[in-house]
Amino acid sequence: MKALEIVLFWIMTLAAGGFFVWTIRQRLATLKAGLPDNRFDQPWVRLKGVFTLALLQKRMVRDKYAGFYHILIFWGFCVLALRSVGLVVEGLFPAFHMTEVLGAFGLGYQYTKDIFEVLVLVGLGLAAFRRLAAKPWRLENSWDAWATLSLIGGLMITDLLADGAFVALHKPEWAPWSPAGVAVAGWLGGLSETGLTVLYKAMWWLHLAILYFFANFLPYSKHFHVFTSLFNIYFRDLEPQKNLKPMDLEAEHFGINRIQDFTWKQMLDFYTCVECGRCLENCPTTLTGKPLRPKDFGNDLRDYLKATPLDQMGQDKPVPENRLLIGGPVPEGSVWKRDEEHAPWSKAQLEGWISQDTIWACTSCGYCEWACPLQISFVDKIIGMRRYLTLEESNFPAEAQVAFKGMERQGNPWNLPQADRAKWADGLHVPTIAENPEAEYLFWVGCAGSYDAAGQKVSQALVKLLKAADVSFAILGTEESCTCESARRLGNEYLFQTATEANIETLKGHGVKKVITNCPHCLNTLKNEYPSFGGDFEVVHGTELVARLIADGKLKMEQTVDVDLTYHDPCYLSRINGQVEAPRAILDAIPGVKLTEMEKHGEATLCCGAGGGRFWLEEHLGKRVNHERFEQAMETKATTIAVGCPFCNVMLNNAAGETNHEGVATTDVLELAAKALKA
Repeated sequence: MKALEIVLFWIMTLAAGGFFVWTIRQRLATLKAGLPDNRFDQPWVRLKGVFTLALLQKRMVRDKYAGFYHILIFWGFCVLALRSVGLVVEGLFPAFHMTEVLGAFGLGYQYTKDIFEVLVLVGLGLAAFRRLAAKPWRLENSWDAWATLSLIGGLMITDLLADGAFVALHKPEWAPWSPAGVAVAGWLGGLSETGLTVLYKAMWWLHLAILYFFANFLPYSKHFHVFTSLFNIYFRDLEPQKNLKPMDLEAEHFGINRIQDFTWKQMLDFYTCVECGRCLENCPTTLTGKPLRPKDFGNDLRDYLKATPLDQMGQDKPVPENRLLIGGPVPEGSVWKRDEEHAPWSKAQLEGWISQDTIWACTSCGYCEWACPLQISFVDKIIGMRRYLTLEESNFPAEAQVAFKGMERQGNPWNLPQADRAKWADGLHVPTIAENPEAEYLFWVGCAGSYDAAGQKVSQALVKLLKAADVSFAILGTEESCTCESARRLGNEYLFQTATEANIETLKGHGVKKVITNCPHCLNTLKNEYPSFGGDFEVVHGTELVARLIADGKLKMEQTVDVDLTYHDPCYLSRINGQVEAPRAILDAIPGVKLTEMEKHGEATLCCGAGGGRFWLEEHLGKRVNHERFEQAMETKATTIAVGCPFCNVMLNNAAGETNHEGVATTDVLELAAKALKA
């Protein structure tokens, strides 16, 4: 290179590098303004996640087509990174050529790089075809997506042409290690030496110009995840959905309604979304016309963050009214249709950045977080906003007040007498823990299992199964009280923590070690959330224990139960607690049962609509979630829907009646197992 070229390259490198550093410092300053959040525990677990989720693209391959081309692009981009660094060094120090300097490693790398550059171009072609031809409804054809694909393609093509020109011009000894370079050199065989020299220099300069522009373009586009994704995955929530973080009840401010209320990790989430739309595919609110669409929710928060000046982010500084986060309801008549290009509401229509209807729509089913390949969380932010509305403004749906009062006064959201809590067990000779303190298991019946008619039948079925297997168990009886899981997810953290302390004291007072429950919501609370408050118990779901008893030969399914059914996986049992096999093992063991799976099953199940406290609220916008799920069940032609959750039982049974399908029965897996016991 001539001296002038070297000077120009130094200027270009320093300018691009300086602007990049300035941008990243601004982003880091924004994150530092967020609330503290300890994400430095269990480093080996976090590193393992980076390996499986980021490097091996574990979640990406759930969509085989998109996962395949994304792996090609991702790994090719990673491999080319070393080549790009080598070209920068070559520009700064012209005598340097990486392939020659690195010896055997350089030869191996040259070969690998050539292969991956071709694979990246294949991946880009598949991605472009998908956007132009397949056009998945969840994917937006945004200009910056095409810009990113074009820039990546430009990096690959310029390097291939540069290599080809170099090989044709110099015929280096390492040429056999550059199959793509040799192929391109053959195509360039008609060029003169001068032409090859000009082409090499032009591609070299263009490659680095694209690289520098790309590096500075990414932080201002939705593809900033190229820089943030590894960090977001490393600092991910290790127990997504299982355990909401406790709130300090002595704090001066509750919940989220200001930029200062987000943690630095939540802000990192905003920057990391790539807008792939995977979170929308099986989101109950998206599919039923609610204003909550996880991708749009996250992007609105990102825009909110970017629109807030850095000097307003100090935790002790007041926030102007136009920087408050939560606005009014969605305008009347605004209903989302999945085939529309854009949601019909906008910030200009709202009295804030996020509407209250959006906040209250969430069922906390966790599909968005389960589907997100970059480990972005959504529910913690929504629950934080609910906490603000509930605890600071007392501004929550009127129906929730009835449930809150019931939990507080009677220990159950139905607001029925505490003295009636154990009436479901009349005549069954079920001992209380006070009567049988040596019982191996405490049966945590739950409010639905105690008061709801359908839930009582399931409680009775489990008692029959436990007695048949000679399992030692007892109940709390009138000492049992609501876990207030619904209250917590509706934002009433105060009520939840008050109930939690009382329940843990009761359980510890009786020396309880093992707990069995039919309710996945109670399961999750007792198993995953109580440890944060000092309550460590071994907790299993009823189907899990019964499946184990069947496998051990302690329960025999001998009576034929002729039923053609489909099984609905409860979100809090399957997706959030990973239990999908036990209910199916029970059904498989029952003679006469014919199971037909729904398209959305297992961890990919669709919510029934009851989660997140929504069981106690009315649906005023869009289609009812339980109707959507019921229709999916009917597609299997089954005559019975089996469930493993009392709330799912009610929701799907209601959907059958509301849609004139009274002939379709809804039953719990444990009821079927009890019927199959030897008479």
